[in-house]
Amino acid sequence: MTRRELMDWRRFELQAPLPDRLIDIHFGMVCSIMVNLMRSVDTTPARPSDFFVLREREPKPDNGMSEIDRLRLQWRGG
Repeated sequence: MTRRELMDWRRFELQAPLPDRLIDIHFGMVCSIMVNLMRSVDTTPARPSDFFVLREREPKPDNGMSEIDRLRLQWRGG
């Protein structure tokens, strides 16, 4: 895959999430609703992002890196 193809897919996914991302979002919403229905008043409510499998829970700081550098770091396991 060329760099241009990768960037095209990245733009496409930002506009219309791919099915695996949509499923992750939908199940996160369902799980957070179920947990919030059964929680006590003094506990903090669960958010859908608490149950995401495919996404990071909180965005990492930018550190001044370009998007391609962040992707390379991810691919190398960092």
